[in-house]
Amino acid sequence: MRADAALGGQLTPLPGPGDAQFDETIRATPVAALPEDVKAALSTVASVSPYLKHLMLSHPADLLAVLDAPLASTVDAMLVPPSADLAAVGAALRAAKRRISLAVALADLLAGADVATVTAALSQTADRAIDTALASVLLEAGRHGVKPDQETSGLIVLGLGKLGGCELNYSSDVDLVALVDPDRAEPAGIDQKRAVRLIQGMAKLLQERTADGYVFRVDLRLRPDPGATPVAVSTWAAIAYFQTRARSWERQAMIKARQVAGDRRAGTAYLSAVAPSTWRAAYDFTIIDDTMAMREQIAAVRGAGTLTVPGHNVKLGRGGIREIEFVVQSLQRIAGARDRRLRGRSTVAMLAALARSGWLSAEAAQELTEAYEVLRRVEHRVQMVADEQTHELPPEDRLPAIARMMRSDDLKGELAAVFATVHRRFGELSGTIGQTNPLLKGMVNSPQVPDRVAEAFAAKMGDWTSDRYGALRSEQAQKLLTTLAPALKAALADTVDPAHTIEAFDDFLARLPRGVEFLARLDAHRELIPVLVLIVASAPRLAGELARRSHLLDVLIDPTFFGRLPNAEELEQGLAAALSAEDDYEAKLDAMRTFGQEQALLIDVRILTGSLIGPDASHALSLLAQVVTRHALAVAADAFAEAHGRLKGGAVALVALGKFGSAEMTATSDLDLVFLYGCAEDAGGSDGRRSLSPGHYYTRLAQRLIAALSAPTAKGMLYEVDLRLRPAGRAGPIATHIRSFDTYHAESSWVWEHMALTRARVVAGDDALGEAALSTIRAALAADAARETLAEDVAAMRARMAEAHTDGLKHMTGGQVDIDFLAQYLQLRHGVCDVGGDTSTAAALVRAREAGVIAGDDAEVLLAASALYQRLSQVLAIASETALKLEDAPLALQRILIRAGEAPDISFLIADLAERQAAVRALFERLVAPLPAVHDEKTPLPA
Repeated sequence: MRADAALGGQLTPLPGPGDAQFDETIRATPVAALPEDVKAALSTVASVSPYLKHLMLSHPADLLAVLDAPLASTVDAMLVPPSADLAAVGAALRAAKRRISLAVALADLLAGADVATVTAALSQTADRAIDTALASVLLEAGRHGVKPDQETSGLIVLGLGKLGGCELNYSSDVDLVALVDPDRAEPAGIDQKRAVRLIQGMAKLLQERTADGYVFRVDLRLRPDPGATPVAVSTWAAIAYFQTRARSWERQAMIKARQVAGDRRAGTAYLSAVAPSTWRAAYDFTIIDDTMAMREQIAAVRGAGTLTVPGHNVKLGRGGIREIEFVVQSLQRIAGARDRRLRGRSTVAMLAALARSGWLSAEAAQELTEAYEVLRRVEHRVQMVADEQTHELPPEDRLPAIARMMRSDDLKGELAAVFATVHRRFGELSGTIGQTNPLLKGMVNSPQVPDRVAEAFAAKMGDWTSDRYGALRSEQAQKLLTTLAPALKAALADTVDPAHTIEAFDDFLARLPRGVEFLARLDAHRELIPVLVLIVASAPRLAGELARRSHLLDVLIDPTFFGRLPNAEELEQGLAAALSAEDDYEAKLDAMRTFGQEQALLIDVRILTGSLIGPDASHALSLLAQVVTRHALAVAADAFAEAHGRLKGGAVALVALGKFGSAEMTATSDLDLVFLYGCAEDAGGSDGRRSLSPGHYYTRLAQRLIAALSAPTAKGMLYEVDLRLRPAGRAGPIATHIRSFDTYHAESSWVWEHMALTRARVVAGDDALGEAALSTIRAALAADAARETLAEDVAAMRARMAEAHTDGLKHMTGGQVDIDFLAQYLQLRHGVCDVGGDTSTAAALVRAREAGVIAGDDAEVLLAASALYQRLSQVLAIASETALKLEDAPLALQRILIRAGEAPDISFLIADLAERQAAVRALFERLVAPLPAVHDEKTPLPA
């Protein structure tokens, strides 16, 4: 159908004969002047729909008007202005609805209008009618002291169901929820009783039948707790209800909630308040069970029906519209909290979105979309026959009329196939939840379980199904445990040390705060069980984190992240979207924590499974930290400016040092930062309501940033922030003016500080200020080449650090610090720094080799040792918060370390490390200087 063309020029008659009585009657009306082909097409409609025949014959002027205009123009003419004369408004609304009903039907049956066009026209008509009705009753109430402005009335009218989704069917009622915000309604002269009367008046205006018909039937029963609440519910009561007692179907219904009339400001606040009840913060796969239960209840009350077409209910029957909606809405509720693109109200649009995001296969989405279009067209035709709110196909003898309206030669066969397809896809709902993460493929095995392992598992199952653990006591948790038992037993038995792993898994379950959601997640995604067992068996630190926040596992089944790690642009977009969804500062911090923790888990699991190792893993962790830090600075700066304003010419730059600066982070690395600022010379104080001088302003902003990254909240924390590498260390201000930074490093900085600066790069803030900081650093480092005591100073610093730290791959003799210090010495002595570029230790050693300042063989020894230390450190950081001897590691962790160390067994790896330590220390003392036995107490110890 052409949207811009008059309807009368686009009519194609239905197959079959016309209606002789209609043909005879129109001869005496203005309709007789229409072209013969138009009249013939209209006659075929009259032959199948008594209702439309009546409209055309009793209101010929309406018929001529709708044929002479595009459908959109007819709908636009629905604009009935509100008036205190309710009788006049009611008559005008009925006349407009009658005309649109005729126009929509003819466009649908004869002009090829698609379902989206038809449902949008009907929904727009309903929106305008409801708005006019509410405005009119308010105007009438204005005579009795009520302020008649909808926008300040405190009254909220929400459309739910098909109206909310702009998918209204031909003879549908409108599902409305009416609320009253007492804080806004009372100043307008509207108390609770008055609000009830106004809503009742609005409903009467819409649904009262007169000789002119009615506008829309109104259903107000979807309001919170309809058996105990008035038709206008207080927003306070409604919010409390959704936060505590709302049933699953009520939360699901809110997916389509859309304000159609009333006080928009109050409505926006209400919808924001109840959104967390609809969109759960984590994946909740118990929603699938709720959906299946709702389907069973519908079947019990209404009868699901067989797949025989005559008499079948196209909405509620097996394979009907409701099953498509349940598939869409269930997946929306599961995934919509994390992906706001899945919060739409349109069924067809959300099928496409679910396919794009991986929650439905493209084939399933296409089949359901095509089925939805067919079923909605059938539904409209069933209702057009007599303008009845029915969804049942007629019996056998009247089915040919519907087939004519559908232009189908085999309607029974076509619908039987559609019903079968929809019901099959609905039955596969549990299987359509996402896809298998390629990262986890191949981890699911079905090993033979030794008797001793089976006995140990059975003993623990006895504990888990008792009252021992609070998180597992509920009936649903017990049911899920029993269902999962075979898969859990197989995964636990498939580990290198089942006895240890069963005990570790028992400890994990004991620490769970909530069991049902966690177990439902495993039940929906069995491929998570082996990876969880791997974490529990090999990485106690990460397992403890997951026990506290098991929702982090969601990221492993989110189709958005399948196959590969997100790049910088995707991380930026993902975090920006998560933050933009929150208005409150604390909520933004929680969103940032969840995002950072989930992305870190993606990296950790890849490291444990061996799909991400070495520099790639370090770069991934460092990139994530940089993205989070950039956004943390922006969030903190915006919140700070709300109270204190901004400074003229003010700018901030964050310089990263340490492993953050060199992009060599592990799972437990701190963020070594220098917080720099600059502002105009005449900046004075900030321009906010609580003005601060520049020094105080940026010191407090730095504190706000530290808290944003490291303060623990209900969602945990992100990173420890270390500012001790700033000028003058702990004695200096935490925010440093760029001039002070320049002066300090030109005149006062120590060698160890210059060593740290070899890793400097700007990770956030103003580009110009960042470049000024890098220029200062380059100048400071250039002076070290001529320093006579450089080698002795570096050796002394290494000796002092050894007094404080000796454990772990980092601090052991010949460990990573020896290599780092040696690389930093070579950079300072020979000017091979790359400040702001690739500042990793490996890159520095390569530059030194290419410059000829270190022999190729020596460089290879150091590079190979550093690479080994890096791979092992990445695994150990995930596994434990403290230094761990390799021989004391759990067997499952030893297996991962052996793979990371490219060794045949743990004994070989330990021996290999010892040889490399000795070689590294020998190179350090040969290329730098021997470590002194007594150290200069005046030399400050680096962090």
